[in-house]
Amino acid sequence: MERQHLPATNAMFHGERGTTINIHDGTFMQNNHPPPTVAAVHNCYNEKDGFTHLQAHVATSAFDSAQKVDAPKCHPNTREAVQDDIMNWILPTVMRIQWMLWLNGAAGAGKSAIARSIVALCLAQNIPIARFFFFRTDATRNTIEPVVATLVHQLIQQIPDLLPIITPKIQSDPLVFTKSLETQLRYLVFDPLRQLNSVSPLSVVVLLFDGVDECSGDDNQTNLIHLIADFLRSRELPIIAFFGSRAENQLKQIFQSYEVATNLQQLALDDHYLPDADIRLFLNDKFAQIKTTHPFKDHLDTNWPDPAHVQGIVDKSSGQFIYASVVINFLLSPRRNPGQQLEIIRGLRPTGNLTPFAQLDALYRHIFSRIEDIDRTSLILAWTIFSHWNLRPFIENCSIINDIPVLLADLSSVLVYEEDSIRFLHASLPDFLLDKTRSQGYFLDKRIWCTRISVYWFSKMSAGRPIVKLDIPSAFLQYAEGTAELRKHVLSFNCRQAGNPFALNDYLTALRKVDFGDDGELYRCQLNCTTRYIFDPETRTDSIHMSRFQKNHDISEILAQIESEKAAEARQRTEETRPASTAIDALDISRNGPATDADATSQHVKPRGRKRGASRDVDVEGTPRRSFRSRPQITPSTSSGEPTTAPGTSRQDQGRAKKRRR
Repeated sequence: MERQHLPATNAMFHGERGTTINIHDGTFMQNNHPPPTVAAVHNCYNEKDGFTHLQAHVATSAFDSAQKVDAPKCHPNTREAVQDDIMNWILPTVMRIQWMLWLNGAAGAGKSAIARSIVALCLAQNIPIARFFFFRTDATRNTIEPVVATLVHQLIQQIPDLLPIITPKIQSDPLVFTKSLETQLRYLVFDPLRQLNSVSPLSVVVLLFDGVDECSGDDNQTNLIHLIADFLRSRELPIIAFFGSRAENQLKQIFQSYEVATNLQQLALDDHYLPDADIRLFLNDKFAQIKTTHPFKDHLDTNWPDPAHVQGIVDKSSGQFIYASVVINFLLSPRRNPGQQLEIIRGLRPTGNLTPFAQLDALYRHIFSRIEDIDRTSLILAWTIFSHWNLRPFIENCSIINDIPVLLADLSSVLVYEEDSIRFLHASLPDFLLDKTRSQGYFLDKRIWCTRISVYWFSKMSAGRPIVKLDIPSAFLQYAEGTAELRKHVLSFNCRQAGNPFALNDYLTALRKVDFGDDGELYRCQLNCTTRYIFDPETRTDSIHMSRFQKNHDISEILAQIESEKAAEARQRTEETRPASTAIDALDISRNGPATDADATSQHVKPRGRKRGASRDVDVEGTPRRSFRSRPQITPSTSSGEPTTAPGTSRQDQGRAKKRRR
């Protein structure tokens, strides 16, 4: 058998202990590599050089990060007003009043970008500024441990005279970085600065802490602020502290405490600084850059983008730069057409595998992950998003929602609860919650939540609880799923509980949209009951609403049935109220036949006499005759139980009738 010759191939295999075996055209070559170098583990006990010991505890990314997730500085010509306010606080023209400043705002408002711009301005003016930018997903800078070492490293770099003061301290106490935050701040920051200031007076030193809310542990956040406030209370050193964070409850509490508030200036990134104008400027500059430099610029229309689309992005940003920034980053992708990318942003084109809002979604998911009672919080958000009603009716009728401020406390950076209403600080947040691929475990399924709210509301009504506004549950019912539980409660609903009959029109319109799998039987049943109630004269529904009701719902057969029932009742009443004498005459006529003219004449002849004691009137010949004495007509009894006489009956005849009854 002839041996088959395999084609020459090139391949590489990995041998043991780092060896590599290459096969090239049938030739084997073995390369031996040195074992990988294992990074030396820092040991505080063995370190003799204080500065080297310090560097081992520094979080470089906390002050000089190359990561893309970090916010850049402010876009040129934007946020100028707030930057001016901060720099005027750092370099006051009069005597300093506050030694601490808190820049706060909604998530994604641009606080970190402003902080980085302040750092650049300070460094440009040779103002020493040691900073620490916390970031929740970076393990090297989301804890309190590396804060002091990172600050000290920067202070030594910017104020070299601190080096001979601080390094001996570290050498004499190698375990200093394992001690409490208070001890580290006093021993390595404030005492050295005090010592240096006594020899060579300092102008101003800035300690900047950004993203304090992203430091792990609420206690660590508040403890940092409390300690810095304690050290600055004496105001003997030219050291000031800048804090930037979201206005979360634990931070508002510490900043509003007497010990801190008396030495604090607050700056809130709100509409006072006209953020929409800055966002629009940022967008216009970036769109101009795309039209000039993008590889697919030739595929864009001359008038792209439409000014209305730019305004739509501004509106969606709600004063927060993060939304506009995310949109621009998505459009800047050099591998895709910016025009098509913008259509994806506007919802006109499917996203496919793209994730245009990945950065924003990560922020939202992080915020929602901190909610303790996600079910009841989602119920409140569903009520707000799926209806136009404020929360007051919900609070009054829903016993499980009695602590809304507590439930929404963890969402203070993305929404505001005031006057029984929720105001979203991010207009894009509802979009996030209604998109399952983005919100994932925090997705608000409209059908499920509207069903839950409808079931709860109708269960209250079917139990006999009065409801002031039927149009409230109607707002949710139209999107609900026709479950057996919902059907049971709707069947038990009495339309007379509506309070306002005008709301029944919208209720039935909503009910007609729900598929209970009964071919509309439940709707027709409720329509029949409601029609009879609305067109009942006692309901007193005005003609305008009755006309509207008839226009929206086909009730012609029901109205015809009502008229037929009224006619039948009228005939029955006529039979019941017919006079008794008329019935007797009709009976005599049926027995003796129709009366003749002679009979009619004889009935008007005056009787000549009567036999005494006869049971009925008899003429002298003994021929019986009928008496035509006036007889009262009996009608149904009144509410007092006494019968009533027919109209026109004299009082004398009424008296005779009473005697006969006795």
